[in-house]
Amino acid sequence: MSHYPIPAGLTPVANNKVTNYWPVRNKGNEFDWETVTGVVLSLALRQHITTYEFEQFKEDCKSVFTKKLDAPEFWPVLERTYLSNDSLFKISPLFLLFKAKGKQNGRADLAAQDLRLCKLFSGLLGDFFLEEPLEDSLNFVEKELLSVLTSKLKPGSGVQNDEQPYLPFLNKTFKEDVIFLASHPQYLLQALPGTLKLYSFSYCAQLALNVTDWQNEPKSKRLYFILDSEKASSERTSVKRSGYKLLAAASDRVFPLLSALDVFQFNDSNKKRPLWQVYQDCLKYDNHAKLLEDFNKYLQDFIGMRKLTPRLPVSSVEAAFEQLKELALEQFRDPKTTRSGINKNYIKEVHKRIFSDFVQVRGNAGRTLVLNQDQILLLTNLTIGKADKLRLHELRKGFEQRGFYLDNQSLQVLVSFYERMGNVERMSDSGDAVYVRKTL
Repeated sequence: MSHYPIPAGLTPVANNKVTNYWPVRNKGNEFDWETVTGVVLSLALRQHITTYEFEQFKEDCKSVFTKKLDAPEFWPVLERTYLSNDSLFKISPLFLLFKAKGKQNGRADLAAQDLRLCKLFSGLLGDFFLEEPLEDSLNFVEKELLSVLTSKLKPGSGVQNDEQPYLPFLNKTFKEDVIFLASHPQYLLQALPGTLKLYSFSYCAQLALNVTDWQNEPKSKRLYFILDSEKASSERTSVKRSGYKLLAAASDRVFPLLSALDVFQFNDSNKKRPLWQVYQDCLKYDNHAKLLEDFNKYLQDFIGMRKLTPRLPVSSVEAAFEQLKELALEQFRDPKTTRSGINKNYIKEVHKRIFSDFVQVRGNAGRTLVLNQDQILLLTNLTIGKADKLRLHELRKGFEQRGFYLDNQSLQVLVSFYERMGNVERMSDSGDAVYVRKTL
């Protein structure tokens, strides 16, 4: 018989909480993106800095260069050039590992909110890491500076991945994009922060859109954007129905359902499971009678504790999960309870901290999902990746795999934008014969 898919003695808890799969809480979400960028690079490289401080690094560099320089008095010039401003962090991505050292009370650990965001990216990377070193093009001085740093690096990243992927399709593209960026270290320095913001948005948006669909492994759901050079219009059916309003409605369900999921996680060495995986595990379990007995007891106890509308016992795994969803959502609908206010804060925070870079207020159309030129160019380069160029329909599909959808009208505006950039090849007037090149 397979492993029992839910914790034994399952009982409702008095307070709802989310400890897995969601980087945002109802307060305290002031992310330090520099720190997060450094940690994600550390995760990808499986290398990190532990107790090595930047001031000690400067002293070590001084010691090395005063021995190697014909004129030791030239050291202050090098120090001003490379170590007295942000120039060092524009040489090689490895120097960003200094950013990975958290700034909480001056200690070398991560603030709680940054750790949550780093866990998101750790989950997207899974067990993947870059096996080949970054190929930087450096001069003599820069090579010596980097050599000092690499002699102090330690294996590992300091952030553990304890979650099974919630969105495997996004894991796939994120790994591909990290590999591509690593093959262009200078572009990685420029593009990694923006890439992480793209993926933090896509992850949270796609999880929100998928969280009620536990019957199947998640897939990219339609979520439409316009370009910032376009006018929003109520006639844009896809943008209106499957744009910001869809995302806002989906966001309302995240905290209730993820807090319900939290109770079903095992408190042992097993990785945390997404809701759809818990459902699959329950379907595979041989003794459905025993499983439904425990499920019904939990659901009835939950109804009693929360004083919710009574329900009849369920007779199938699918019905059990459907009732779990209904109860999880119902408990937050009473505006007189503190739960309702907490959920509103969760929604407010994810919109403020994660979604805001992709939302604009557009006249009568109201809030609209928008991609600006920098985001478009980054998405374009990531999607084309190691290829020289992609057909337009392949590029569009790559955008969609990353969670960004454009209707035909936006696609035409996008082609015009590419043509102004000079990275389009037209083989004919047919859309299939339009090729787009990277902008690197």
